[in-house]
This record gives sequence, structure tokens and C-alpha cells, in this order.
Amino acid sequence: MNKDLLNDLYFDKDADLALIQMKKVAIVGYGNQGRAQALNLRDSGVSVIVGAREGGSSQQKANEDGFKVISIEDAVFDADVIAILLPDQVMATVYNRSIAPNLSAGNILQFSHGYNIHYGKIIPPKDVDVMMVAPSGAGKMVRQEFEKGNGVPNLIAIHQDYSGVAFDLALSYSKAIGGTRSAAFKSTFKEETETDLFGEQVVLTGGIPKLIQNSFKVMVDSGYSPITAWFVSYYEVKLIVDLFNENGFQFMNDAISDTAEYGGQTRGNRLMDDSVTSKMKSFLSEIQSGEFFKEWENESLSGLENLDRLRDKDANSDFEAVTKVLLNAIYRNKSDS
Repeated sequence: MNKDLLNDLYFDKDADLALIQMKKVAIVGYGNQGRAQALNLRDSGVSVIVGAREGGSSQQKANEDGFKVISIEDAVFDADVIAILLPDQVMATVYNRSIAPNLSAGNILQFSHGYNIHYGKIIPPKDVDVMMVAPSGAGKMVRQEFEKGNGVPNLIAIHQDYSGVAFDLALSYSKAIGGTRSAAFKSTFKEETETDLFGEQVVLTGGIPKLIQNSFKVMVDSGYSPITAWFVSYYEVKLIVDLFNENGFQFMNDAISDTAEYGGQTRGNRLMDDSVTSKMKSFLSEIQSGEFFKEWENESLSGLENLDRLRDKDANSDFEAVTKVLLNAIYRNKSDS
């Protein structure tokens, strides 16, 4: 099994950087991910332009970074590869208005999330390549690791292979942004979209933060010091993740006390019982059926009313107040005064 898994990984030696160096890349969406990819591509010898709205913050930032910034329409017309790195909820609108009318046969559309393609919000013409190179990390990390000589793993998928060499080009793009320094792995737009949403909701931005917030609340409500509760439920998470991040859970278990391992194994299994697994399955079903997609579409059209309420609730929570004070004290050596 392990040998088969390794056959599905791609590294620098498997990618030809010259393929993407022969193309001009337009970055549309100069946020954290767009900026990181643009800078990494340029440092890898790729010709990069940025398509942005006149007078917008993206135009200003890209200009400060030394890129040629032109309208999105002109950037699409001038480029071979159009990397669309806009937020999911606005991507289709920008695509239909400014990108689709200016595409030429043989262009390459590059995505870093399959959402708009998988759910049919964007339907590309048949005479272009449609590929995805999706870093397994935020833009800040993509840039930082690249500057260190390392890289963030990339998921690679091909939705449409008009040229016949789309996968090779995607590997080349991955190499240029640092992905194959670590590893690139092959997937599909469907798999990336559904697993990415599931991972966010159940683990990364849903499960872990809510587990931390609720464990903090249980301890404080039971009379324990907010400072002690915060360190146990929040601060120590990074320390434990660092233990298993590079070497796995068994390495972590070897590094902690027998008491911690026994308590974690027994109570962890009781916490993650059948009811939790059932909820996970229902969340995945909502993603697969398109129910979550429709829910998020309605939320976007409403102006993010529910999301703003949830943001306000978190921002004004006791946990957030304690977090701000303690992070300032620990990392910035400042008092609350």
C-alpha cells in the first residue's frame, strides 16, 4: 500500500519548469493566495502580469510589488495562462463579465479551488485547458515556505485537456510556486471541492476552533481561571500539532506522558462517538448533494447577514477577549493598558 501511495506523488524531478516559463501568466485576484503565487512565479522566471480593477487595493498592492497591472480584460487577452484566484462568491461574475469574452483558443485557465467549476457556476469553452494547482495552505505560508527554499504541497487536477499536455503544464506551474519541492498529488475538481469543504467544516475552520472555544467555556463555567483554561484549550494546541505534524500521531504519543496518552485515547474515543461521526457524514452529504452550495449561494446573495452575526458573536465572546490580552502579552510583550 505504501509503495502505491508514493506512485501518486510528484516532485521537482518530475516537473519541467521550462513549460510554464514559456507562458505569460495573468493573475486575476491579488489577495493572499494570488500575491503569493505571483511572487513565486516571478522568482521562478515566469512572466507575470496582474489583472485588476482600476483604483482598487489589488492594483495598488501589485504595483508596489513591481508587477505590470492592467485591466482584467486586457490581462486575459495578453496572457496564455489565466490564474483565477478570486473569492468563490464573486468568481463567476468576474469570469462571465471580464474573462470569458476575452479568451482565445489554446488559453489555459488555472484555478486553486474547484468550487466554481464543480458546481457549474463557470462553464469554460471547449478549446481551452482547465487545470487546478491548489496549495494545501494559505497564501502567506506558500510565500514564506518558498522563500525558505521549501514548499507547500499542491493538489493537481485537470478538468479539460484541450492541448493534451495540461497535466505536464500543471506540474510545471506547481514547481514554479514551490509545490513540487514538497510534493504534488493528483486529484479531480470534484474530489478537491468536496474534501476541501468537508475538511474546513469538520476539522480546520469548524471543528478545531469550536472545540477550543467550547472547552474553554466548560472550564471557565466550572470555576477555573480564564488564563489557565486558555492555555490548556488554545495555546497548547500548536505545541501538540507541532509534535505530530512531521512524524505522525505515534511520535506524539511517544513524546507525551502515559497519563496524557491514556486519557487522550480513552476520552477521545468517547468524545468522537457515533453521534459525532453521524454529523460528519451528514455534513459530507450536504456538500455532495449541493445543499451546502445552495445555502452558501443564498447567504452570499443576502449580503452575508448570517455570517456577519456569527462573526460578531465570536468577536465579542469572552474567549476572544482573553485571547487578545494573552496573545499581546506573550507575543508582543504588551499589556492590556
